[in-house]
Amino acid sequence: MLRKIPVFTILLISLVHAAWSADIATLRTQIERVIPRARGQVGVAIKHVESGTELMVNADQTYPMASTYKVPILVELFYQRAAGKLSLSDRIEVDPSDVHPGGTIALLLDGPGLQMSIHNLINLMMRVSDNSAADILLNRIGPANVTARMRSLGLDKIRVDRSTLEMILDQEGLDYATYGNLPLAQLRERLDAIDSQTAARANERFNTTEKDVATPRQMTLLLERIYRGEIVDRASSDEMMEFMNHSMIGQTRIPALLPEGTRVVHKTGTISGSTNDTGVVFLPGGGHLLMTVFTKDAKAPAADREHVVAEIARFAYDYFVFNPAGH
Repeated sequence: MLRKIPVFTILLISLVHAAWSADIATLRTQIERVIPRARGQVGVAIKHVESGTELMVNADQTYPMASTYKVPILVELFYQRAAGKLSLSDRIEVDPSDVHPGGTIALLLDGPGLQMSIHNLINLMMRVSDNSAADILLNRIGPANVTARMRSLGLDKIRVDRSTLEMILDQEGLDYATYGNLPLAQLRERLDAIDSQTAARANERFNTTEKDVATPRQMTLLLERIYRGEIVDRASSDEMMEFMNHSMIGQTRIPALLPEGTRVVHKTGTISGSTNDTGVVFLPGGGHLLMTVFTKDAKAPAADREHVVAEIARFAYDYFVFNPAGH
């Protein structure tokens, strides 16, 4: 009898592993079935915090982060605060030349300028994804410092290189050195005048340039560091989560198909064929899902791409609600 116990144990472990693999295979199949609807490249990284169960689909390829790169910017801001280089109460002069396409500052500021605290600029950057606020903050801390910080955290596939304005002009086919300092109204006229062939060539270059990119796996790892309180310290990480907790946009992505009232702390990003979302989904019963969905050069209409993100999130939600131990 004693000799039979190890054999039985091995059999039981094998059966459990087979069941777990089958379950994860089902979730993977659901996700892989919906991905082609984006008509482009799609990368997915999902981790259930409590069980450690992960699912990765094309998760080690790099994708343009678009505005999800505001999460690494947020991280570096808090490290620089911890080093005494800045305070969230510091005020920065915002001039009309700082106003770039995308966000609320562009709608509100047409006078001589104003002063805003770093705290309020972060709120604008994270809540409404304001590009002007992001560029002002990035100019304060330096793109190279953000990338270096990611390297120091072991995240060598996350890099920040350009302001959002430079990113937009590169994607549209306008030279940043020539047009980057134009007043907003003139810049919009230039953007509207770009012919389709120039725009198409610029877009192709944009999607093959390794700038302001990340892998879904590493973006999810960064989220996990924040969630676990490992970015600077617990209090700082909680502050970052709180800044991400009040997103006023992106409800048609990760949160869209989740049950009403589900808490999602996330950051979206959109440029060219990239329709991105990265965040933490709070499950009933106290579980947590870390999730990143990135797309690149996707040709489907924006609403279809967003629905792909939403469906992936719902598949993952359902799986881990019914399999809280990851199997």
